[in-house]
Amino acid sequence: MHVIGGFNGSEAIGWGAVKITGEQCKLAGIKHALLVTTGLKGTGIIDEVQSICTHAGVETTIFKVGQTNPREEDVFNGVKAFKDAGADGFLSVGGGSSHDTTKMIRMMLANPEVTDMKEKAAVLDPSFMEVIPTIKPCLYAQVAVNTTTGTGAEMTGFAVVTDWEKHWKYVLVAANMIPTIGILDPALLRTMPQNIAAQSGIDCFVHSMGGFVSRLGNQLAKAVGMRGAKLCWENLAEFSYNRLNDKACEAMAWAQYLGAMTYAMGGGLGMIHGLAHQISAMNDLHHGLTNAMTMVPVVKRNYVAAPDGYAELARHAMSVDTSGMDRFQAAEIAVEKIEYLRNVVGIDDEACKLSTYGLTEADCKHMAGNSVNDLCNEGSARDWTVEDSFEVYMSMM
Repeated sequence: MHVIGGFNGSEAIGWGAVKITGEQCKLAGIKHALLVTTGLKGTGIIDEVQSICTHAGVETTIFKVGQTNPREEDVFNGVKAFKDAGADGFLSVGGGSSHDTTKMIRMMLANPEVTDMKEKAAVLDPSFMEVIPTIKPCLYAQVAVNTTTGTGAEMTGFAVVTDWEKHWKYVLVAANMIPTIGILDPALLRTMPQNIAAQSGIDCFVHSMGGFVSRLGNQLAKAVGMRGAKLCWENLAEFSYNRLNDKACEAMAWAQYLGAMTYAMGGGLGMIHGLAHQISAMNDLHHGLTNAMTMVPVVKRNYVAAPDGYAELARHAMSVDTSGMDRFQAAEIAVEKIEYLRNVVGIDDEACKLSTYGLTEADCKHMAGNSVNDLCNEGSARDWTVEDSFEVYMSMM
């Protein structure tokens, strides 16, 4: 097992890492944890984690998040559940929904005067740099046990929430939002069904790729992102179709960590996420699926603004022999390979049509308006307008 510490919090990665959950709760000063989860029905993971905590002398009270994409009411209900339980810390178990909801509960406990979370949204206008300092640091420790290969939310200082009435998904950032420690045990990743493994893996790939081609030019993020993208390219298909493949499973655990580090270190994400967030806000589709839906049309539009980055991805992450090609030709090959990866894990063109999920032209206009103010737009490889978003959404109908 590897224990990694740094400015983005600590992460324990490796087979059997879940066994230290109770010990880590105690080290964080938690005697009674509110265990936040989407349920993980049929996996046995919650029972196992509770047993480990009980053995360590840590009491747990379960709070279930109701949706795939956490909503504002989940956060306020979680605040109440924490107080009712008399808990003194948090244990989140699951993927991004569980971890992000927990981060936001911690934020709201520190900022009880905030009644409308949207006022604290990290957006481009008004600038998130002006909003974030107005939020008091998150309270209470959070031990985050991860069960997916997608968001990397167990070790980042960002959280995403949906206003279901206004169908707007937005980002929150606050000081001390990063969990105390993230725990990533490859054995827990095996419980994902094939479609969730594939969708989560695409999210992971997009994190690494987005930070690598981002206009923000963070060189550390680029280095980490390249390795994360390569691990996804080489292992996602094997893992999604056979979660008992130990090598692919462990590689995807590392890929998730590296992908999350890519954006957590300031690499940026771009408009694959900016567009995907708003689709989930309309119909609660899985975040990984919506990234798979927007990935191909966005990279087809973006590669001309970052040909060197996409060409490098083709050469080094996808092992394409690009000798004799100019940078635009090599970048086009990368775009073709990206679409191939999406298809080979079972997410085809039909699954990526907005009309498949009942969305309309009016929905596209609504989503386009929200998408360009998404924090992810900061890292877009090219300038992006409301009209660009609308055109992409309509091309997906």
